[in-house]
Parts: sequence; structure tokens; C-alpha cells
Amino acid sequence: MNHSAIRTAAIAAAAIATGIVAAGSIGPDVVCFYTANYISYLGSSGGIGGYAMSTTSCNYGDQEADWYGGTNNTPLIGQNAYRLKDGRFEQLGMSWLKHSFCALSESGCGDCQATDCSTLGIGCADTYGAGLNTNPGGPRSDVNAFSGYYPYPFNVSSSGPSVLRGNLQIRDDDVDPALNAGAQYLFEAYYLSTDDAPAGNSANNASWRAVNFTGVGSVSSTGSTEVGEAAIRKWATWDPSVDMTDVHVPNDGFFIVGAKATDLGGGTWHYEYAVWNHNCHASAGSFSVPVPSGATVTNIGFHDVDYHSGEVYDSTDWTASVEPGSITWSTTPYEQDPNANAIRWATMYNFRFDANVAPEIAPITLGMFRPGGATSVSADTIAPPAEPVDPCDLPLGYCPYDVNGDYIVNVDDMLETLGSFGQCGDGTFRPVGDINGDCCVTVDDLLAVVGNWNMDCSPVGACCLADGGCTVGTEADCDAVSGSWSEGVSCGSAGCPEPGACCADDGSCTFVMGSDCAGTYQGDGVDCEDVNCPVEGAGDECDSSFIASFGANPFDTSSATPSSPEPDGSMCSGTYLDWDGSQDVWFLYMPTSSGATHFTTCDPNSYDTSMVIYENSCDNQIACNGDASGEDGCQAYYSAIDLNVTAGNTYYIRLGGWIAATGPGTLTIE
Repeated sequence: MNHSAIRTAAIAAAAIATGIVAAGSIGPDVVCFYTANYISYLGSSGGIGGYAMSTTSCNYGDQEADWYGGTNNTPLIGQNAYRLKDGRFEQLGMSWLKHSFCALSESGCGDCQATDCSTLGIGCADTYGAGLNTNPGGPRSDVNAFSGYYPYPFNVSSSGPSVLRGNLQIRDDDVDPALNAGAQYLFEAYYLSTDDAPAGNSANNASWRAVNFTGVGSVSSTGSTEVGEAAIRKWATWDPSVDMTDVHVPNDGFFIVGAKATDLGGGTWHYEYAVWNHNCHASAGSFSVPVPSGATVTNIGFHDVDYHSGEVYDSTDWTASVEPGSITWSTTPYEQDPNANAIRWATMYNFRFDANVAPEIAPITLGMFRPGGATSVSADTIAPPAEPVDPCDLPLGYCPYDVNGDYIVNVDDMLETLGSFGQCGDGTFRPVGDINGDCCVTVDDLLAVVGNWNMDCSPVGACCLADGGCTVGTEADCDAVSGSWSEGVSCGSAGCPEPGACCADDGSCTFVMGSDCAGTYQGDGVDCEDVNCPVEGAGDECDSSFIASFGANPFDTSSATPSSPEPDGSMCSGTYLDWDGSQDVWFLYMPTSSGATHFTTCDPNSYDTSMVIYENSCDNQIACNGDASGEDGCQAYYSAIDLNVTAGNTYYIRLGGWIAATGPGTLTIE
């Protein structure tokens, strides 16, 4: 049975068991079928960027889905962003919720049984462009994601600058390629539907798609949408050493916990956890991981995603406490602040630490935030062992001959060892001076000190070299070669930057460090033979067109030259094409499927554009537009054309400006 069949069967079984829908029925089942076909960058304020993505829903169920606009009986649409960097998968941002209206019941995701716009028909789709999903006004705090209920009108109104208000907010530093070498990004859309939740079909409400950032605000989607899957699950695909566990809360929703342990060398392990709340209304107020008594815990960390735009929830970081047997992070209890920073629906928090114990499979615990139901839930995953550990079973550590820890083996270490001579551990301690690891201090340990007399025990670690690569040595060794040193870390875990392909304006490529690239850096470890460096002037004429992809395609006409002949403005008279010798760039687009396609230059940071489309040759003009209307979040004057394209045909898109205006922009195909 394939994955889709298993999912459908499970949903149907759950619905029958609860008695919510008729036996043999699935009920309404709303999923996000397409995510981020188009992405808008609205601008930045205070170092934070505002984004919005297009979404297309589909009714996978066997009953019509309610879509009554202006009520609380229509879906809400949320947007999230994530990054995998240096082995850590973190949520970078989230939006408020778009309050949907009027489902169009489009074809494209199944055998559509169209209805009027107050419902979404079985097998039908409904698309919201990035403009419609800009500045959403629904607060997450009004929602019970398990039941699907929310009040309307909403109890809270959004606030803040227009480029950020309610939008998907991401810190500029988190997507700047110069600061995030090797990072990978995902955008996620979440449809909270008021009737598929009661039908037991809310487990597939989130869908994700990979995106590429080539600069702050310069983002485009890649690949296809992973329908019905939360973005956190991609972490385990990228890194098979990650353990992914679903944690269900009785009479409520569920969490997904990702766990990973990394051997840092020298007996130390790094533990990394991500906890995603899919739809648990109780939310999580604490997270505990077993740590045996006697273990050393260091480098404790926490990461969350900030609420914004006037949302009532607090964003104070959780505090961590280490006690015999566990490490626990927690927020302010519900009784003290019902709006404290719990792990609420459609958010993901991270927890991390280092410990000198190897991983096993052991129970982690989520403490519930809201009272009235289960107080906690547990699940087995990667963690330090839960039971106490004999200190003599722990690794000796680096340079055990340096008994007193002053980095040199000398008479002081001999005296320390003599002071414990004859002692043996009893399961609760390791005697000072146990150098050979047998848990007793004997003549063998004294001989080990003598045998390593005057040894330099300065700690070693990974040294990231300035020109790429890594060596292991002391901090002094690393300083001597102007490297960057990390104590106790192996080269395999250090994440040292590597050289990569650097594209010059003439199309040539050199393999250099990113900081030394005077052109366009393609990424750490990317070989020149794996990239096709563009030549300056590409896209300036039809016969050297840029290749356009479905989604966002950035361009800039500032350094382009005018092409001839000029387009035929009579084909779109009244739209202010007014080419007037405009500098222009060309894109070539070859669709893989036939159907209605929208071409637009909507981009709030762009100029007054004009657009012309040709089919199969550079002189067969079929459409043009100067000024369009109806899209949100655009510049004052943008261009848009709707075409029924034919798969396999070639379409040339020519972009200029009104009365020869020039500047940067984005061609979006959706």
C-alpha cells in the first residue's frame, strides 16, 4: 500500500472510531496542495524582513469543505519558515493567519466536483496569491487548532509597519548568504480548517517546499510541494541520523520531536532536539531529557520563534535547570501567565546541550501548559541513559595524566595520585588519580604519570583554516596559522567553511573562499564544473534569454540595452505600455504542462514595468501589458498577463519600463 493510501485509510479509521462522520466516510479534508509557487518580499524594518507566499488548497476528502467568508466557518492560512544550518533545524519566522473567503473550486488537484464559493468541492483547488496572503489579520492566539474553532470577528488586531504587519517575519541576518554558508531553507503553509479538524483530518494540514535565498529579500522556491507533511520531517530526510517521533496527547493533538546526537570526540556528545506542536491545544510548557547523575552537562541552549504584530503571547526565552537525573527547560506556568511562551500550535522550539555520556534510547517528557487534561506525555527517542551511571564507566577524558588540570604532567600530578593511593570507586565516584581507568589508584597509575612526565596537555580541537580545510591542534597552534579554534571539537563536527565556486562577470569560474570572491559566490564546496556561470549581458537579447522557472525570477534592466524592434503597443492599448526605447531583458519559459498561467512583475521594491510575451519565436508577439491591477503588495504600477500556455511551447517574456523606466524587479510565473 502506498503512503497516500495508508494516510487515507488511517484518517477514515480515526473518523469512524470517533463517530464524527458516517461509517465509510472521510469527510472534508483540506490540505495545502501548492506552497510558495510565488513569494513576495515586502521590505525590511529594523533588521526584519516581511514575506508572503502563495498557497493553493485542495479538498482530499469525500465531502464539501465549508468556506463561508466573513464567518468563523472558513479556513485560516498560516505561513512558517525554517532553516537547516550546521546540523540545527530551526524555525526562523511565522505569520499571522489569512482569513479565507470564496473558494473558487478550481481543477488541478483531483477530479473536481465544483460548487459555489461558499464551499470547496471534492477534489477541487483554491489559490491565494502571495498578494492575498499579505498582511493577514488573524491572530494565532484566537485558535484552538485541535477543534478547529476560532471566534470571528477576531479578538486581537495586528499592528506595526505595513511591510511587517502580520506577514511572515524573518530576521535579515538569518537569510543573508554571507552569514549562512551551506544553509538550506523551507517555507511551510498550514491550513486550519474548521470542519476537517472535527472530522479527524487535521494531521495533514501542513505542507512545505524548499526555497533558495540568494540575498536578503531575494528568495525563490525550488522543487515541489511536499503535501500534507510538516517541515520538521524533512530534517530526518536531510540527516538520516535524526530520530523523528510523534507524541500524541490524550484527547488532544500531537507533537513531533526530532532528536540527534553527535559524537564530538573525547567522550563528549552533543544532543540536539526540535519540538514541533502540530495541533495540541494544551501546548507544552516544559521539556525534559534524562541525564544520569554524575554526568557533566555543558553548552546548554534554547531557540524559539518570536510572536509579533501585536500578538498577545509572550516571547521570553525558556530557562534550563540541571538536576540529578535530568535537564529541564520550562516557561512561566499557566497559573502565573496564561499568555506565557508555551510551544503552541504550528510552532517549533529547539533544545540542546553537550554531555559526557553516549546516547541510548530513553524517554523524553513534554509537560503540558494548559490545565484540564494530561499533565505530561513521554516518548522514547535519542537521549542520554535514564538510569544513574557509575562515574567509572564515563570516559577518562583528554590527557588523564594531568591529574590536577594545569596542562602539564609534573610532580604535582604525582602528589595528587599518591594522595588517593589505594582508593577504589564504589559506583558513586571515581578516585582522583585513576589514570588507567580501572577505577582504583595503584602503582600502575603512578607509573603512568612517570611515563608521561613533562607532557604538554594543552587541550586540542578543530582549527578552521583561513583558506579552507581543518586541522586538529592546540589553540596556540591554531593562532599561529591565523585559524579559528574550537576546543574539544573534531573537524567532522566543526563545520569549517570550504572554498567554493566564484562566478565572474565574464562567465569564468574560480574555486576560492567566499570572502575572497569578487563575483557571485555559489556556496561552500560547490565545484566550478557543477555550475553554469552566467555571462554579463545574458538576457539582454532574445537569443540569449535568461531561463525562467515557475515561481520568482529576479531581474534588473538598469544595465540592459534596448532591443529592436519595439513591441506592438496596439495589442494592449490603454494599459500604458509606452515602451519609448526602453532598456529590456528577456526570459525564456517552457511550461511542462498546459493550462492557465499568470505572469506578473508585482514586487513592492520594483519600478513601473511593461511586459510583452512572444510564442515560439522572438517576433511572434501574442500579448502585452503596461499596467495591471488587482494584486496586493505590489509597486504602484506593475504588469501582469494571464495566458493559457501549451506544454512544450516556448514563451519569450520581454520586460521593459513605462517611458523607458529601468530598475530591479521580479518576474513571477504562477
